[in-house]
Amino acid sequence: MSEGLQRNASSRAGTASVIALTLCCLLMVGNGVRSRGEEGRLKVEWNVPITPPGGGLLHWYELKGDPEDGNNLIVCGARRDAQNDAYYGVVYFSHDGGRSWKTAFEDHGSTWVSEQSCAFGKRHSAYFISESSKVIDGQAHHDLGTTGVFMSSNAGESWVETAKTSWADYSNSTFGNPPGSAAGRLYVIYQDFSKLKGTGTRSNGLGFFTVSEDGKTVSAHQTIHGTAKREYHGVYPTSAVTLSDGTPVALYDAGLDSRPTNGMMRFEIGVVRFDSSGPAAPTVIAAHSARYQMPTCPASLTNSLAYDKARERLYVAYSDAAPGGCALMLTHSQDGGRTWSTPQELSDTGGEIHTRYFPLLAIDEAGVLGLLWRGKPEKSPDCWYFSISRNGVKLDETVPLSPCMHEDSLRDQSSAYLATVIRQSEARQPASVEVLSFRDRLLKVEFTATADGVFHPLWSGLGDGNGELRAARIDASRAGRPVLSESSQLPDLAEVTNNIAVLYGGEERLDHRTDSLTVDLSFRNDSLVTISAPLYLKIDDTDSDFGKIELLNPGLPSPGPGLVDLSSSLRRGSLAPHERTGVDRLIFHWIDPTDVPTRRFTMVGMKLRFFCPKTRDQLAR
Repeated sequence: MSEGLQRNASSRAGTASVIALTLCCLLMVGNGVRSRGEEGRLKVEWNVPITPPGGGLLHWYELKGDPEDGNNLIVCGARRDAQNDAYYGVVYFSHDGGRSWKTAFEDHGSTWVSEQSCAFGKRHSAYFISESSKVIDGQAHHDLGTTGVFMSSNAGESWVETAKTSWADYSNSTFGNPPGSAAGRLYVIYQDFSKLKGTGTRSNGLGFFTVSEDGKTVSAHQTIHGTAKREYHGVYPTSAVTLSDGTPVALYDAGLDSRPTNGMMRFEIGVVRFDSSGPAAPTVIAAHSARYQMPTCPASLTNSLAYDKARERLYVAYSDAAPGGCALMLTHSQDGGRTWSTPQELSDTGGEIHTRYFPLLAIDEAGVLGLLWRGKPEKSPDCWYFSISRNGVKLDETVPLSPCMHEDSLRDQSSAYLATVIRQSEARQPASVEVLSFRDRLLKVEFTATADGVFHPLWSGLGDGNGELRAARIDASRAGRPVLSESSQLPDLAEVTNNIAVLYGGEERLDHRTDSLTVDLSFRNDSLVTISAPLYLKIDDTDSDFGKIELLNPGLPSPGPGLVDLSSSLRRGSLAPHERTGVDRLIFHWIDPTDVPTRRFTMVGMKLRFFCPKTRDQLAR
């Protein structure tokens, strides 16, 4: 760990035959529109330990899913070995969707191995980045350390070291292939301690390097221009994702203050995009504060970046010191991270404001936001919750994952939490030896939503008192119908027909596990005028030969009863003549499926209509 870490299935023709569609556009309706969630049905299918019995220090972990198979999961991080006074890198794997876990590999490159990150690539390949510091008389010297690049070709079950490079502090990684690139590669982003040109002064910035798809070739380390010049006091890459076009995007959190002032410290959150030629200038998203006096709202490394691929929307979640507590904030980008919405606080469905810490974010295939968070300001190992939000404004449903307990007495401590820190004597000063309890030291954690639409949260718990790392499988597919907002100020709507061609969107899939049907559609503007965003859909007369069927929430806002906002499928905020939209995914669920004694077998039938506000001329008439 770094010094900072120490310190703190129908056919296409069949589907089209049962759909009658008419298309329109809507101008933005935003005044006083609020969403009302329904009673949810979140299903925690299992809650299991990852780490072996016996416990230990839990510092730094990530959970990543195979984009080509939701059953393949890996967890990477660090393990404390008390007998050897060492920290080793470790990878756990699961090939059954997280129901069971095994230790796949440990990195014993030195007695101080930390700063790990991992990612999946193509064809079930996986990468593990692990830093080995040079330890001299118990002291870690990161400037003399190395970074090991390890690769797995079987979804994390076995690993081989393929390359080495220099130290990469607080690493984060994602596999990408930006437009114009000849091949995909692993992008590794880290905290860079380079010197400013012409001054010789060290400055915290972001650095990066890439690793070839076969894991054998590592590029030169480079500083990301614009980060080192902002005079940050620590800049930490907290998460990274890859857009549907292959563009990597990394989130960072940077300190603006060297020490607290009246118990407060200021931070800046930003993103960096990578194209085929390298990183673009960083984009600052928001400023936030941490408070170390009561009521506390401590800083963490878990500000979270997530990507809704179906709707091509990025989200960032983070904590901010607020009056009376710690607020969970959310912002989003519709243009790949170039611009961001004004951050807003996520509250409960009933409107109550509660203090939440350590926010982690993932998004399922239906666009539902899943949030993992803590109910206590300490970093671990209990009081974890999982919530969903269907509209990015309110938390619709929350389930507890581990209980909130006070374990602060001497009796509550365990040998598994202990670590000895030795500092050798200097300038005739005595040597320093401290035996510390690090029960509350989970500084970094990430979780994921897999391609099968399931959330896999990762957190630390007390277990049998020695601490353990746990994971769950949470299915939100039954967690509600479309979010239909209410507003007393809806505009007069005009129905426009015959102007839009309905096109097959690329997938139609029957999922027996969730009793659901997915249908992808897109639309082409066959009129001679541009259609402005947003675009709203109304579904009427939904039926199925197999019983009552309902539309699941696609995770999009709505201007009124029965209307679903599809405007994010307009790539540039409008639809030009003859232009085609992005894909809109409709997910239907059978409430109680029944057998059909016929040979027709209509999976779903529906009538779709689209509306736009009446123009001034129409209103005058």
